[in-house]
Amino acid sequence: MAVKDLREDCVLAQDVLDERGRVLLARGVRLTEGFVQRLVRMGVPAVCIEDERFDDVAVDEVVDAATRGRLLGATHAALMELAGASTSRRAGASAVRGRLRPLVDEVVDCLESAEHAGRHLSSVYLTDGELFHHSVNVTLFALAVGLRLGLPREELVALGIGTLLHDVGKLRIPARILKKPGRLTRDEFEVVKLHTSYGYELLGQQSDLRETSRLIALEHHERVDGSGYPRGLKEDEIHLFGRIVGVADVYEALTAHRVYRRGYLPHKAYEMILGGGGTQFDVRVVEAFVETIAVYRVGASVRLSNGEWAVVIKSPPRRTQRPVVRVFADADGLPVAEPYELDLMEHPTIEIVECAT
Repeated sequence: MAVKDLREDCVLAQDVLDERGRVLLARGVRLTEGFVQRLVRMGVPAVCIEDERFDDVAVDEVVDAATRGRLLGATHAALMELAGASTSRRAGASAVRGRLRPLVDEVVDCLESAEHAGRHLSSVYLTDGELFHHSVNVTLFALAVGLRLGLPREELVALGIGTLLHDVGKLRIPARILKKPGRLTRDEFEVVKLHTSYGYELLGQQSDLRETSRLIALEHHERVDGSGYPRGLKEDEIHLFGRIVGVADVYEALTAHRVYRRGYLPHKAYEMILGGGGTQFDVRVVEAFVETIAVYRVGASVRLSNGEWAVVIKSPPRRTQRPVVRVFADADGLPVAEPYELDLMEHPTIEIVECAT
């Protein structure tokens, strides 16, 4: 449910984490006005709440909140240490070996053991716009796609570690530019583009990091038609990892809220990814993305074009942009007498126009 729509006495169904993976509010907490205002101040757009009308809907967390929290905390620590690696190379290397490898292994285990795991894997925006949440979300997407492409275990681990660190170069970009609330000037955008080279340079100082992991920082903004940066590479000139993370990074960035715009609806971002297949993005990677990522995850609260509010209860493969929903409130926001199900595939004139993420 969107934080703006929360009422007192709602009970959290999932932990709310800060940028370091620390619990701000725990699952099971009954919300008060003070808690809701705290969520607003922290920039949390939506939270998961308990609702007896949907007790029969199983929300499968492929990577549970505790694992995601540990991954987030380790990513925060690693990125901050790597940002200072020019004066402390040992600290940076320790961050990769000691923190990230075991957690990436754990995430790969979760994805490998879950049946049709990727179909239910979608972003959870706990504090939108934060570098650390973005890095973790993109990593989960990338690993799901890599698994679908049949990458061997060691390649998946290298992909995961490199993706967690792919935006480390942004820590060298002035905050006034990264968090500018308006459109960037041409000169400012040129500065932002430097984060790819900065990141590759920082990761190059880590002796225990594979070159393929480092390349993700350098190549995740390259595009198969040569329109990307920093080197304008084309097609297979871009390492597969860069092509995978390029898709995951764009999708996550489009759907996340930013200081200068609200996020796109997931199905709109999905259509942009599909439209870029063969031009901006590798067709094989796009196909794997379609097979693994749930556009609208089970449990998401959505508003329909007829004004009604509903919750996604089924998200079938390859059509997750038009899921099965259960309507619970009318156009005025009042509870319907009897919640009912609606398969949006069978009602082409009804669209999702808002999503609480």
